[in-house]
Amino acid sequence: MTNEQKIERARQMRKAAMIAAEGYPDEQAAEVPTLYPAWEAGIAVDVDGRYYYEADGKLYKCRQAHTTQADWTPDKTPAMWAVIDVTHAGTAEDPIPASRGMDYVYGKYYRDPEDGKTYLCKREGEEEGGTINLQYLPHEVVGQYFEEAV
Repeated sequence: MTNEQKIERARQMRKAAMIAAEGYPDEQAAEVPTLYPAWEAGIAVDVDGRYYYEADGKLYKCRQAHTTQADWTPDKTPAMWAVIDVTHAGTAEDPIPASRGMDYVYGKYYRDPEDGKTYLCKREGEEEGGTINLQYLPHEVVGQYFEEAV
């Protein structure tokens, strides 16, 4: 097989993998983020569309249909994008990396990237397993949605 044939075969395999990945649930998608289209400015995106943002290496899901703009990157516009991260158990031993605009689950633990501390998502009157989307990091809303883990 020539190098050109090998390259063409690799392209075909990647295309097949990308097509298969379209049907993955978020848990599987988070394991292979580079199989999703790369986020770039100037593309029309639909709700629930998943895009890989190379600048931070994360997979995001679109919350609001729009045309992307250079200054509306997924890491800076949490109202439009949700981080998909399901590779962590959410326990005190394996906390989920927190991001602005993510869906937090009551009863799970999160590691704040700014202060490096671990926090438990907890709110009086809310049941474990319930979710809330917050545009804040845990240390910014301690006492409202989080408590520092000891």
